[in-house]
Order: sequence, then structure tokens, then C-alpha cells
Amino acid sequence: MLGLAAVTTSGALVPSSPAARSRPASCAAAPETGPLRGAARLRFGIDPEAAGSIGSGQNRVRSVNRAKAVAALRALRPRHKELVLRVNRLFESDGQAGIRRFERMIAGYTREGFDTELQVRYHPTRRQAGDIVRWKRYVRRVVAAFGANRHLVAMTITNEINVRSSRNTSDGAYPRAEDALLQGILAAHSEARRRGFTQLRFGFTFAYGFDPSVSGAVFRGLRRGGEAFRTALGFVGVDYYPELYPGRATAVASATRRMMATTRRCLMPLAGLRDRVPIWITESGYDTTPGVISQAGQRTALKQIVNTVRGGAGTFGVTDFRWFNLRDNISTTPAFAETSGLLTDRYRRKLSFAAYRVLIGRFGSALPRARPR
Repeated sequence: MLGLAAVTTSGALVPSSPAARSRPASCAAAPETGPLRGAARLRFGIDPEAAGSIGSGQNRVRSVNRAKAVAALRALRPRHKELVLRVNRLFESDGQAGIRRFERMIAGYTREGFDTELQVRYHPTRRQAGDIVRWKRYVRRVVAAFGANRHLVAMTITNEINVRSSRNTSDGAYPRAEDALLQGILAAHSEARRRGFTQLRFGFTFAYGFDPSVSGAVFRGLRRGGEAFRTALGFVGVDYYPELYPGRATAVASATRRMMATTRRCLMPLAGLRDRVPIWITESGYDTTPGVISQAGQRTALKQIVNTVRGGAGTFGVTDFRWFNLRDNISTTPAFAETSGLLTDRYRRKLSFAAYRVLIGRFGSALPRARPR
């Protein structure tokens, strides 16, 4: 973990204050005290691409049928409701070829009438690892390449730097990941302002429930970004899988309330993040594990998660919710988060597909007026 410091508006690192150093470094769980205030609307979304496999490499994924995927997305979105597509995973290590591939992908979703957000992963090559100057150039290039598309509404800069054991899914496994998060968001925000990409919001994600001391230290370290970072930050993204943490023995509704309370009342204050910074549930899912969790069980969990988030969204400042994900990688695998799709790997609808559509129709934000492409 990097030593605590602050980033000035010029990007220079300076020591943090004694007050910041005295804050607690761990957030195991915050209390769910007091009545909760709901929100009339959430902006819903979904991940349409393959799930990343936990570990150092990617497991097999059944072949993608783009036409069937787009048809399912159209069917999932109720009329006049917003459905943001969270497109993962653009790696720095993929270079310009990766940028071109994702440009085609996002342009295709734009033509189909969907807004998108882009997951921009640090994930460097061995040569790139720890080179933050190179990383900032890459982030600026990504913003320049994608930002003119007014139907791209957000980017997450880095992914789950609080997870250090899964190079394929999380950036915490790479050197100077905390600097990559801080300097990446500052670079992205600066480039977007320079080019007039006013629709873009920049945030980061963390995996809820992993080692609380690590998560606390990560948020505490973000204080060194200073006011420049807090100004550039558009949201804090939570990747939340109650099946994994706190586990199936804890009621989903209670676990979900605790997740929101811990993020808003404990972790975000460690970083000096004020109430004006919204929380986005950037990933939430529940597997249909063969022989363990049925389709009915997934549907029940989905409804409990969404209803609980909406019921506390006003209190905790949650504005967005993304389900992870549209389709299973392989429907027969026991691997975590690879069977959390609303569709089987052969594009058959699960029970949760209709349930999510009903929730979007009932509580989803309205489709925004057309923006120029």
C-alpha cells in the first residue's frame, strides 16, 4: 500500500494531514440505524458481455451470438425506460487494437438505441506495470476516442483495486494500482473537460465484502487525491454479490442494507467523499449454480436486492443499479459469477429475465431525450 499523501491540482503528491492519518483503517460493517428513505426511480443497466473469470486467466465462454444478444436487450428494456449497457473489459495491455474493437462494439449498441458506459481497466503488460505516466496517456486516448459519442455516459477507471488475488478480474493485483485510480480519474476528467464531453461521468469500483482492512486502507488512501480528485469523481461504484459476501446464510435484504450503509457511512468518509458523490451499484448478481441455486432462487434474490436498494436509495444516495450480467458464460459451471446471467449460455430466458424487466418498468428512470451522436 502506498504511503498516504494528497494530490494537488497540478497532480503533485504531498503528505496527508495528521487528522487524515488518525482515521480508522477498517470498515467491517456500518449500522443500519434509523428509518430509510427510498427513491422513486433508479437508472438501471446490465453487462451484455462475458463475465471475467476469477484468477489469472479467462475460462471458456460459449460462443457469442450478437444478434440474439441484441434481441434480448431490446426485449429486456420496457418501452420509454432507460437501460444502460455496461461494457467490460477494455485493458491497457490491449493497446490501440483494443480501443478499436471496443469502438465498434459501443457504436453497435449506440445504433441499437442504447446508452453505454465503459469499464477501463488498468490491467497492464509487464512492461507497462507501474508506469503511471504511460497509463495517463492511455486514459486520455480512451476519452478522446469514445467521448464524442454522446450515448456513452460514463467510464469506470480501474476495477476493484481492493482485490489483489485475481489478475483477470481486478486491478489490485498490479503495481501502483491506487495511483492508477487517482491519476486515471484526474486525467480522464481533464481530457473530457478540454474536449467538451459534458455527458461523461468518471468513477471507480470496489468489491464489497473483501478484506475490510484492505478496503478501508484503499479508501483512506484516496484522500491524497485532494479536492481535485473529489471534483473529478462522478460516482463510487460498488460490486456487490451477497451470495459471496456475507453468504447465503444472511438474509439478502439485511445484507444489502448493510452494504449501502457501510459504503456511505464508513468507507466514503475515509476518503473524504461528501454526500454529493452518488453511489452506483456497478455490479450485482446471483448465480444459478447447478444443484445449489435454482432459477427461482436467483429470481427471488434479484427482486430482494433491487427492492432493498430502491428502498434505501434516498438515504444512502444510490442513483444507479447494474445487474451482472445478461448471459451465462457456461450454464453448467460451478465457477462464481459465471452463471449470474438472465439468459442461459444458449440464450434461453431464465425466470429472472422477466422479473428484472418488471422492476425496470416499475422503478426505472425514463429514457432521456435524444442526444446528438
